[in-house]
Amino acid sequence: MNRKLLVPSLAIALSILACNLQSGPTVSPTPSITVTDTPIPALTATSTPGLPTPLPSSSGLTVDMLRNGTYYAPVYKHTVTLINGTYSENTSSGIYTVQMLDVHAIGDLNGDGVADAAIILVENDGGSGQFESVIAVYSSGGSAVQAGQAQLGDRVQVNSMDIASGVIHLNMLVQGPNDPMCCPTLAEKQSYWMIAGNLWLMRVTTTNSGAERSININSPANWADETNPFTVTGAVPLSPFENTLAYHIYLPDGTKVNDSSLLVSSSGMGTPGTFSQSFNLSMAGITGYVIIQFVDVSAADGSTLAMGSVLVKVH
Repeated sequence: MNRKLLVPSLAIALSILACNLQSGPTVSPTPSITVTDTPIPALTATSTPGLPTPLPSSSGLTVDMLRNGTYYAPVYKHTVTLINGTYSENTSSGIYTVQMLDVHAIGDLNGDGVADAAIILVENDGGSGQFESVIAVYSSGGSAVQAGQAQLGDRVQVNSMDIASGVIHLNMLVQGPNDPMCCPTLAEKQSYWMIAGNLWLMRVTTTNSGAERSININSPANWADETNPFTVTGAVPLSPFENTLAYHIYLPDGTKVNDSSLLVSSSGMGTPGTFSQSFNLSMAGITGYVIIQFVDVSAADGSTLAMGSVLVKVH
């Protein structure tokens, strides 16, 4: 996702905020782990949070419409019109191609009761790279309209995807630290939400040798109203390297507010743990919705092993 820079007028306030966000973790004696995604609506400037309505059985987009749609392909930043799922053009480096994979999902993304969709596009510009992206597509007036996009990586393998309660779920294989680019083996699940016109990666879990890494937010709930200062608590089934998680705070338009780290309380790396982190955004004058992401970063290659997020409205 495109991360926008903060406007200059916030610079001083956010430098103060960075100090206010460093309060230490509160130790919880016993982990309490929630493993389900929270159903969400699409968040727009005028919408009221609520669950998407049930999907009608015969409305919205068809596979044929998707395979002949016009899309913005985000890796090489081209707008292309597919014909039977493919597009190609000659470039200075060879032949640029875009292909829609057979893996796709149909479901309501914005709560209007009409079938929307998610597809996977693969871009190639003449080299060995096969760069994949997930594309969210709204049904608008009987046409397929791209709503958001997120890059997945080079030669990852998307095995399945679905849309449930407005959330796009991907079941895929990605490259682990010792995998060649051709042959990903690390099982990963990703969840995407449409928020304020952007497609946000909100949850990541990975499974290696039968052990799943995840980050689960216990409180507050998504869409909760929170008054500064407020505290986010959560749990992990496997504690991260050096018991440390990163966190990032964003506005729904993609503006990064702050990032830092926190400690997980556990008996050691690889054991269950809990965390608690206090936030105070009042010094920066930030109100309204914010997205707080907690990330378990691989010490081997810097990749994301797990991510858990919460979307709250701050007063």
